[in-house]
Amino acid sequence: MNALHHGLRARTVVLPGENREDFDQILAGLQAQYQPQTPAEQYLVDQAAIAQWKLVRAEVFEADCYAEAKSANARAAIFGRMTQFQCRLERAYFKAYKELDRIKTAREKQSEQPKQPEQSQGKKQKYEHPPKLRVTVVNPSTGESEVLYRAENGKPVKGFSDASPSSSPQDVPQTEAPKPPR
Repeated sequence: MNALHHGLRARTVVLPGENREDFDQILAGLQAQYQPQTPAEQYLVDQAAIAQWKLVRAEVFEADCYAEAKSANARAAIFGRMTQFQCRLERAYFKAYKELDRIKTAREKQSEQPKQPEQSQGKKQKYEHPPKLRVTVVNPSTGESEVLYRAENGKPVKGFSDASPSSSPQDVPQTEAPKPPR
């Protein structure tokens, strides 16, 4: 019967005689502020809205009871019970608020970070070829070098100039590498 008295334990959020649009406005404000993206986040937004709504209900009920109560003892009893309900509702609200704020801050921090390579997001990373690549082997006993492979932008070429990355591929005569000191 307690829920019918003050509605603080009611299973229905908006009781008869209350304005559903007022509750929807509270919920919409929290939705806009936190933009829940998962069912768990939506649950937290709902819990914060319900707690905030019931806090308003508790204040209205307390004011009505004080107006009707004649004795100081009756007012003290009402104040004691209402304080317990309000404390529980405030804890529920601030617990949801704190978690939603933590999630929002983490989401904002993540969006500020530079994008990670696609590979770390579960997609294949596109490999970019170096503009010029020359694979050379050096004979350790003679110090002579031999070019095994040349490529420009990922395509094999016969030769290219090392002078500029924008120059066209051309055959470059091979020079002997300096001999290492012994």
